[in-house]
Amino acid sequence: MATDRSRPTLLWRLLPVAAVLLFATVLRAPLTVVPPMLGLIRADLGLDAATAGLLTSIPVLCFGLLTPVASRLLSRVGINLGAVYCAAGIIVATVIRSLGGTGWAFAGTVLLGITLAIGNLAVPMLIGRQFRHRAELLTGAYALTTNIVVTATTALAVPVALVVGWRATAASTGVVLGLVVLAVWVAVYSPGEPGARPWIRRRAGHPDLSAPTATTEHRSSPTRRRLTVLVSAAFACHTFAYYVVTSWLPSALAELEHMTPSAAGAGASVFQAAGVAGPILVPFLAAVRWPSRRIIVLMGLAWILMPAGMLVAPSSWVLWSLFGGLAQAGFFTAVMSVVIRQSRSVDENRRTTTVMQTVGYSVAALGPFVTGWIHQRVSGWTVPFATVLAVTVVMLVAAVLAVRPTSRAEADSVA
Repeated sequence: MATDRSRPTLLWRLLPVAAVLLFATVLRAPLTVVPPMLGLIRADLGLDAATAGLLTSIPVLCFGLLTPVASRLLSRVGINLGAVYCAAGIIVATVIRSLGGTGWAFAGTVLLGITLAIGNLAVPMLIGRQFRHRAELLTGAYALTTNIVVTATTALAVPVALVVGWRATAASTGVVLGLVVLAVWVAVYSPGEPGARPWIRRRAGHPDLSAPTATTEHRSSPTRRRLTVLVSAAFACHTFAYYVVTSWLPSALAELEHMTPSAAGAGASVFQAAGVAGPILVPFLAAVRWPSRRIIVLMGLAWILMPAGMLVAPSSWVLWSLFGGLAQAGFFTAVMSVVIRQSRSVDENRRTTTVMQTVGYSVAALGPFVTGWIHQRVSGWTVPFATVLAVTVVMLVAAVLAVRPTSRAEADSVA
């Protein structure tokens, strides 16, 4: 009988977590559906490679430039209501993006970037507010969900577009997912309150999982500023490399391996599919007492192998995509977990994450555009992958310097 009573309680405790993971699905699918279809979009709208690259660069640039604005909005209206604005904006933006010609495509892309900037900041804030004691697990689950969705959209975008067109394909990822997310989110999280709805808290019977933790203000310190600078540098390099690979790997495979657009899109999905393992590996390593610095080193070295391998032996692209995909998701999980765990309050988490995302996404926005510009002027893919290699090396150095031992036991382990 006790077991029977515990089942509904467990379900109610998991419901706030499920809502967060569902919200994660709509934060990347409307973006990652575009790169595999760039060939179709270019042909339809008459765009050159550099201009087409802007369709993936503009949202990332919005993440960087508008994250401070999103931070103020979330501070003012709260995480719950901010997420509602985000989901509604995604629905509208993806429709506008698919309405007509080049102007509509870019207008919808800008609006999409604006709304996604809110969601990018809301998720780590919410994890820090309600699930701080399970930072690696929840951040890993968030990254895992994102990578599953990205893998599916990357693999299916072109086959679906060949049947219904790129416009319907691009719009449906935002409209369908956005409507589902909006409905579930409003049902679980009260827009006017900081936590889950009271009736969910009562049925969950576990306030740590359903209600926010107390927040206090803390003044900045040299140690905090050093952490912010280093994680911002590491995150900037990581996102630069990720968006370059996500945007142009299908095109690189099509040229280097003479693949069709559909095959290249499916091939590039290996990079995203491998990302499923990274978010699982990081919390597992943390659970078996691996120190954060060692996890960072492992993920960073695996990330570096991806561009290095593409330079030395591009025919083994499957292997390098597996390494890179696992590493990019694992590195994201590890770095975000460090920020959440080392933040002493939700407000401090918000301020650190704001700086990190502002710097990181502003730098990352240059990646797809610069890569497209280079590829137009320099034959082959040697220079683009060499650039990614250099950036990932800097990423690893900055991340290792950022991670400080959080306990005497971890300090001994690191030493």
